[in-house]
This record gives sequence, C-alpha cells and structure tokens, in this order.
Amino acid sequence: MRLSSLAALLFVLWSATSPAQVPAVVSGPRPPSRVIDETGTLSAAERAEIERLSESIRATTRADLVVVVIPTTGGAPPRLFATDLFNRWRLGNAARNDGILLFAALADRKSEIVLGDGLDTAATRAAAQRIMEETMIPHFRAGRPGRAILDGATRTVTDVVGVPAEAPAGPDTLPIPAATAGELVEKRPEPILDPPLGTHPAAGDAVADVTPPSAGVPEVPPSVPEWFPPPQPWGHGVVQRRAEPFDPAVGLVIMVGGGAATLVGGTMALRGLWRYRRRHCPQCGTEMILLGETEDDARLERSERVEESLGSVDYDVFSCPVCPAVEKVRWGAMFTRYAKCPRCKAITKSQTVSRLRSPTRYREGLERIDERCVHCGWEKTSERVIPRLPEPSRVDWSSGSSGGSFSSSSSGGGFSGGSSGGRSSGGGASGSW
Repeated sequence: MRLSSLAALLFVLWSATSPAQVPAVVSGPRPPSRVIDETGTLSAAERAEIERLSESIRATTRADLVVVVIPTTGGAPPRLFATDLFNRWRLGNAARNDGILLFAALADRKSEIVLGDGLDTAATRAAAQRIMEETMIPHFRAGRPGRAILDGATRTVTDVVGVPAEAPAGPDTLPIPAATAGELVEKRPEPILDPPLGTHPAAGDAVADVTPPSAGVPEVPPSVPEWFPPPQPWGHGVVQRRAEPFDPAVGLVIMVGGGAATLVGGTMALRGLWRYRRRHCPQCGTEMILLGETEDDARLERSERVEESLGSVDYDVFSCPVCPAVEKVRWGAMFTRYAKCPRCKAITKSQTVSRLRSPTRYREGLERIDERCVHCGWEKTSERVIPRLPEPSRVDWSSGSSGGSFSSSSSGGGFSGGSSGGRSSGGGASGSW
C-alpha cells in the first residue's frame, strides 16, 4: 500500500515538473495530408472519411479543410496557437481566403475551429460555435474524441461551407457513456445481498419467480463481457488536475472594485443629503416648500420637461409660502445616454452607432453614427473609420521563446507555405471540456 501511494505521488510530481512537448509536425512546413493526428485517436475509417470530406469541398468550392489533432500546445493559448498554425501553413487561397482549420489538443481539453477571412462572417462564426457546442464538446466529454472530430468536420462542411456531405461511416469504436467531469468511470456490478432471516424457502418447496419482466428490453446474455474504454494514447492514465493558486491580481481587482462601489455609494448619499436640505427664501427668509412633480411642470420650460421625461436631468422647484419667490434647481443624471444638443443646448440628443464593416488585420472597418435631438428635431449622420486590428505577437512554440515566429521555408510539396496561401484573423469558434 505504501509503495503504491509513493508511486502515485512520484507520478504527480513528475507530471507537474516535466515540460509538455509540442509535436514537431506543427513547427515544420505543412504536411501533404489534410488529416494530421499525432495522438493515434482517429481510426483508419475516420481518417479516410475526413480526407473524403476535404476532397469533396475542394472539388466543389475549392475550399481547404485541414484537421490537426495533437496532445498539447505546451502551455500556449490554444486560439493563438491554432491561428498562427493556420497562417504559417497558409491554408486556403490568397484571393478567396477560404481555408478552415479544425484543431484539437486532447490533453489540454481544448478545441478550435479557425476560419479564413473569406469565410469569416457573423453567420459562419455562429454556425461554427453551434458545431462546437452541440456536436464536438458533447462527444469529447463522453470520451469519444474520434467521433467528435469526424462529426465536427462533417458539420463544418455542411453548415459553414454549404456543401452537402454524405453520411459519414460510423466509427469503429463502441460509444462510451458520458461520465462526470469528462472522466471515464468504471462500472462495478451491484452486490448480491442475502434475503432477510426467516425468508429462506424450506427444502423441497417450490420457489416462485418474482423477477419483474423487462419492459421490452432484451436481456444481455451473461457471456457478453462489459466493454471498457482503452487507455488514451496521449497521457499516462487519468490527467491529474492540480488546484490553481490564488492570483494576487484577482484580490487587487476585488479591492479596487469594492472601493469604487463604496465611493459611488457615498457620493450618491452625500448628494441626496445636499439636494433635500432645508432652503430659505432669499427675499423673506421663510423656509421654502418643494413642489411635487405635477406642480413643478407648470414652472418648467418645454425643453426642461423633455429632459425630465428622458431622465437626463431632474429639476427641483421650491416655492415660498409667503412671497412669490420661486427657486429652480437643476440636477443632471450621473449616468445617461443623452448628450447636449448643439442647437437647443438641452440634454436631449441621442446617438446610434451601426457597424457597416468589421475591421480585420488587413482592412479598416466602417461604422455609421446617427444623431438626433428628441426636443428640437436636429439630426446628423456621419461615418467613422475603425482602425485595423493589430498584428498578434508571434511565438515560436517549438523552442518556447517569445518574440519569434514560425519559419515559412519549405523544401517542396504543394501544400508548403508561400505567397499564394490564405490568411485568417482568428474568426471561428472555441471549446473546452
């Protein structure tokens, strides 16, 4: 018992200290195959079906689908890792930017769908996220990584590219029931308990069969053994999860947020005390009376009544009960979506921003601004250019040093990097299990 506990402890310490290795295939030029599986997860039938799907869309739409399955990214952010791999291999065509990368890091429990800029729209991003959440992640959590990748590639062809795909061949592995927290749980047979004392039948007595009949469910023959999943090839047994240490930055954010909330609450409380303090008439010194909302409307201008109806400004009107003195106090809202109108100077101008074109790393975006005053009817429409997205920092994952980039040189092959390849700004979908 002590030896097994010591071995388990040594394994955990070794897993925590040993560096994660990234496969060399992702640090070199693009391989000729469209299916790169460095974990041995995909069966021969699944690989052949994915290759057929990729050839199918390439023959009909010339889009480029590549599937990459590796154990780990070595601690790199999966989204950045997959996007850099897409751009280094230059998937798709430079003019159409129609590449698609379906990426999975099984030991990291991460999966990505990266779309080329020519396929990256709001509709295709939503379709990719549905594929990730409805198809791939449930299969990953149920212990069916091959099925997750195959079905994800099939739905990507039909839902993103829009090419009908034939029904894929079924996987050559049996389905595994879903387990808690994405881990495989061994089923153990129920124990056979003896009947209570005094209920044993006497010798020679007939024993009635009280077993309830199965409701249309065929009985499993006792000779069929229960199937257990094979060990995964990318790890040593179950992946050990370590408790994450407390991040001091989280505590700093909590302290700053709590202090800001206290400051805002205290400011509003002091403002309320100052607003509703006792006021005396500047002419006779008598204490003035605060008029109600209905009564003070008669003392307000039209623009002021519009401001009150919008909630951008609130007015308090004080009246002297002795002399005809009236005092009007203006209180602007601390948070409002309205601004000052350049014509009537009232806080009644609204603004609506519409995105006409989203920015990428290769082109600027464009948005339209519609301004209108609720009080005087003043209107203005203008357009504003959105700057291009900045280039992400490249990381050489093979060496672990930041600031470098993947080498794009190649010694041959039709799929190697070059000026004819496509690009991606990182649009697509992400998932974890």
